[in-house]
Amino acid sequence: MNKKKIEKFLEKNLKKYKYIYITSDLRGFFFYKIYQSSDEFFDFFMNFFQKKGITVILPSYSYTNTGKFYVDKTMSNLGSFTKWILKKKNISRSNHPIFSTVSIGPDKNITRNIGKSAFGHASIFYRLNKKKSCLLHLGRPFEMGNTIIHFIEQLVNVDYRFHKIFETKVYKNKKYISSGYSAFVRKKKIGPTNTIKIANIFRKKKIIKEIGNYKKLTNISIVDFKKCVKTMVQEYTNNNEIFLNK
Repeated sequence: MNKKKIEKFLEKNLKKYKYIYITSDLRGFFFYKIYQSSDEFFDFFMNFFQKKGITVILPSYSYTNTGKFYVDKTMSNLGSFTKWILKKKNISRSNHPIFSTVSIGPDKNITRNIGKSAFGHASIFYRLNKKKSCLLHLGRPFEMGNTIIHFIEQLVNVDYRFHKIFETKVYKNKKYISSGYSAFVRKKKIGPTNTIKIANIFRKKKIIKEIGNYKKLTNISIVDFKKCVKTMVQEYTNNNEIFLNK
């Protein structure tokens, strides 16, 4: 796999989308020398998205569940792509202190005035489900996780999670915004969510468009957002333990 093949793959499979939600892990791309540096990687993809007029959204989670969260200052605990984007000037970051997202592109304001529920009405997932959008995994296969699964769990109201409100105070440009943001968190007796079964179903149903090797973390995987949501809801209806490690 080389950059020309990657660009051809993106041209073919992203042409109908105006929004993409990225989950990434760069290790495989560097280990197998597909890209020589993080800057080369970021510039390649961001230049492509810019030329196509695509709005890019990345998780910028800081998991700030106490104290204060500064939209414009609090660092993310996630990877290098998120940290690189957060240094840009022409971005918008949502207010959620635990599960913030950062956006760049023509409709970067999609993350503005986000709802207080991380996975509920007016969350970024709720909004993207109404747009021409997709999930884009770069070097991190779907079976290693995607936060959209919590959106589905809240949508179908699973009984092993509950709404928890956090009193973290949110600030932006030194101005107090609000507090009382919430997340749909798992009960203590329940282990981590399992996305392996869903990833296998996606591949069986050919919902994932993919290039590279997901076992070597060189995959570029595209999943249509609406098809992802619809399929996961259907699978939960068939098996209400589909997302659990059982």
